[in-house]
Amino acid sequence: MIGSLFCAIGKSLGGCTPSVEAQVKPEIQPVGTIDINLASSILLDKLEEIGDDKAEIFLPDINIKIYNKDEVSKSYELKEVSAIKYVAEKHDCDDFAAKLYGKFAGLVWTNAHALNFFYNQDATFWWIEPQTRKISKKLETWQGFEVRFFIAR
Repeated sequence: MIGSLFCAIGKSLGGCTPSVEAQVKPEIQPVGTIDINLASSILLDKLEEIGDDKAEIFLPDINIKIYNKDEVSKSYELKEVSAIKYVAEKHDCDDFAAKLYGKFAGLVWTNAHALNFFYNQDATFWWIEPQTRKISKKLETWQGFEVRFFIAR
């Protein structure tokens, strides 16, 4: 959309190079929503699965956006965030997770790590490791065993 706007301006001034449009990457779009009750239930089930009952859950909207898993795994946003260099205490797990939060992913903070999550169109919960682009149904041991909070997108 922005690339098209630049092209329209460029054409009025005498031309538009394809590189202007190519530089603008499309944002991943939701494929629908699930209601807050289902989203909350899924998170509570996820907490029960990992043996945790202490996490805070923040669901900001009545309808929570859902995304296509294949689109998420191939998204420009995830590739862009994972390409950033890890620097301890300056650009570490919380910084990666914060950069991905709000694009299509919620934010999770465990007792050991910060990462992201999303729901797909089948109302399945997926963990996202923003540093490696790994998407999985299970929290890995090194990522923590107790969730401090979820903030949905």
